[in-house]
Amino acid sequence: MQRRPKTIFGASAAVGAMIAATLVGTASPAAAATTPTFNTPEIPTGTRVITLSGTAAPNTDVQLWEQAAAFVDLDDVTTDWLDVPDYGLPTLVKSNASGRWEIQRFMDSGFVWAVQADGLFSNIVKAPLRVAADFTLTPRGDNTVDFRVRTDPDQPWFPVAIERKDGSTWTRVASGVTDGTVYAGDPTPPGDDGDAEAEFDGTLEDQPAGLQTYRAVVREGNTEYATPANLMLSNTVSRDVTVTGTGGGNNPGPGTSSAPPPNPNPNPNPNPNPGTPTKPTTTPPTSAPKPPATPKPAAPAAPAVGSVKFTRVQYNAPGKDTRKNKSVNGEYFKLKNTTKKAINLKGWTIRDRAGNLYRFTSNYYLAAGNSVIVRTGKGSNKSTLRYWGKTKHVWNNGGDKATLRTSANKTIDICTWKKAGKGYTSC
Repeated sequence: MQRRPKTIFGASAAVGAMIAATLVGTASPAAAATTPTFNTPEIPTGTRVITLSGTAAPNTDVQLWEQAAAFVDLDDVTTDWLDVPDYGLPTLVKSNASGRWEIQRFMDSGFVWAVQADGLFSNIVKAPLRVAADFTLTPRGDNTVDFRVRTDPDQPWFPVAIERKDGSTWTRVASGVTDGTVYAGDPTPPGDDGDAEAEFDGTLEDQPAGLQTYRAVVREGNTEYATPANLMLSNTVSRDVTVTGTGGGNNPGPGTSSAPPPNPNPNPNPNPNPGTPTKPTTTPPTSAPKPPATPKPAAPAAPAVGSVKFTRVQYNAPGKDTRKNKSVNGEYFKLKNTTKKAINLKGWTIRDRAGNLYRFTSNYYLAAGNSVIVRTGKGSNKSTLRYWGKTKHVWNNGGDKATLRTSANKTIDICTWKKAGKGYTSC
């Protein structure tokens, strides 16, 4: 099969010009096409729409091509790995009379971008995203403070450290990942009992009283998603809170004493006989109060049909089909979590009509609104890019059927195509 061309503008005009030149025997040399440019965009904090811009020949169609940074090798990225976006925002625009173009784009991860105009690609832009953090502190009295960190993107496995300012230094008081679990040491992803909530929360005990400063450090760490290699940048958010209780800290704040207030009557009821201990004036309770019952967690709801969907199957690898790993990896399917909560895909399967099967064999939490790509060939798995491990192509170009089922064999989604067309289907 021939390589799928990415030149999508101006081809008919070029062919017509060649025919005209042949008929008349002479022709004026065609004006050289203008290579478009792509400006490096701002680095946003948290998911939001940003404006992409650059230049091209005046009044020319400009097409955006992209890929999430986690899906490509940033050290060797080429336009062959980029696709036309399908998120619903316009990605084909026309440059103005001055040659300037602008495209609005929703950014929820690090991206690799380029545009194409007059059959030529612009420079490739690698655009990072800084993780936003909503950090809240709630004092409970008795030297305890509840904390919660929610990240944007709303994604599990972001490593988080909670630190308290002690004088000129910072002391780590909790660490973990955005799944609701607190760890005593460095953050590590939880095992089978891990919670998939995309937040990190807990309670800090034995904290010094007075005005204290804490910070939440959302950082890159031993997680495949939140790393600079995937163009995800760390962030730090600080908050002040007044801790109630006894005992002061090293950061009392202006006008706040770190010691308890003095007693205005140091000896209101002196012992008339210094040699005899004073009896306590309070009566101890007859029995300790019963702790509140711990509610049992509700069983997770069974995944609904359509909760995870095929959004693309690249059934025809770009270029000529060979059994080389690069060619086999040109085939892939893409799944998207359409719900507002992370879904564990452990045990879920994808089959074609011939019975070829891919299975998520261990815990794999697909975050709300996020996607995962599974390429047919071999490679090193990342959090949002997996490899089937096949040595030859799987999907039938002339028609096939992809079926997604849960570990309980419940069908969640089906994607079919009947004939070879543009090499992929959006299901």
